[in-house]
Amino acid sequence: MNKILKIGMIVAVVLGFTACYNDFDEPAPTKYYTAADFEGCTPISIKALKQLFYDQYGNGTNSLAKTYEVTEDYVISGKVISSDRAGNVYKSVYIYDESSESAIELKLMVSNYVYYHLGQTIFVKVKGLAIGNYRYNLSIGSMPSATDIANGYANSNIDTRNQLDSHIFIGQLGELTAADTLVVNASNYNTLTDNDLGRLIRFEGLKYSAGTFDGDRYPQYLQVTYPNNQTTAVYENKYYEEENLTPTYAYSYGNDKYYGSSWFTYDATGKPAAGNYIVRVSGYADFADIALPESGTTVNLTAIFNKYSSKSGGFVKYQLLLNSVAGVQIVE
Repeated sequence: MNKILKIGMIVAVVLGFTACYNDFDEPAPTKYYTAADFEGCTPISIKALKQLFYDQYGNGTNSLAKTYEVTEDYVISGKVISSDRAGNVYKSVYIYDESSESAIELKLMVSNYVYYHLGQTIFVKVKGLAIGNYRYNLSIGSMPSATDIANGYANSNIDTRNQLDSHIFIGQLGELTAADTLVVNASNYNTLTDNDLGRLIRFEGLKYSAGTFDGDRYPQYLQVTYPNNQTTAVYENKYYEEENLTPTYAYSYGNDKYYGSSWFTYDATGKPAAGNYIVRVSGYADFADIALPESGTTVNLTAIFNKYSSKSGGFVKYQLLLNSVAGVQIVE
C-alpha cells in the first residue's frame, strides 16, 4: 500500500511540473481591461479628480507639498502620452483623459515603456492613493513616508508589484492621435492654464535663446558634488561656455551626468513665466550630449507641459519634459 501511495505521489509531482511547464511554454493571453471591469467603482475624469485636491487646498502657495488621500472607490482612465525609453522621463507615466482635456502624472517605477506604451489606455483605481502637489504639479502616488514629507514630497512612487497590481490596469494598445496633443503658437500660448499641466503640447514657432531669463542664465547644467565625502549633496549651476564646452541638452561626460536646462521663448524680452519655457533634460537621456540649436533658431517643440517653483512657491517657471529629441523639430 505504501509503495502504491509513493508511486501516486511521484506521478502527481511529475504532472504538476508538467502543468507548470506547459503554462510557462504557452502563457495565457494578456488581460486588457475595459470600463466594464470596474463596475464596482465610480468612474471620474482626471480633471474632476484633480479638482478634489483644489477644492481642499486651492492652487496657490498654500497647496504646495500638500497631500490628498483618495478614500472613495474612484477609477480614472487615460491614454499614455509619455515614454521613458530615451531616459529623460524618470519613474513617471503621464496619462491624458480626452473627455476632460486633462492629464496627470502617475509616479511608478523605472522602464515603464516596457509595460505602458504610448497611446495605450491605462485604468487606475485611486482609492488609497495620494494626490500630491510638488512645486505646483499634481501627481498620483502612494501615501508619503516621513522621509518624503521631510524632503518636500507629498506622495511616493507606486513601485512594488503588489501595489501596481492593485491599482494600475492596462487597457488595449492604441496610438497617439492629433487629438491627444494640444497645439499652441505665438498667438494663443497665453490661453494655457494650470488645467493643461501634464498635457502633451506642441509649441509651434518657439525660439531657442541663449541668454538671461528671470535672473538665470541659459543654457546651464546643475553640477552635483559631495565634497570631502560628505553625504549631503552640493548643487551648483554651471555654464557650458565658462567650462569651454559645447552647449548640449544636458551634461554627460564619463561618469558625470547632470541635468541641463535651456530656454525656449515666444518673448525674448524674458518676461517671467508665460511665453517662456525651460527644457530640462536628464544627463542620463540618450540625447543628453546632442548640441543645442544656434541661438535664435525657430523650432516646433512637443513635450509634457509642467510648472516649477522654489519651495516657497516663488520664481515660477514653466518646464517642458521631452519624451525624446524627436520632440524638437528645427523650422529655420
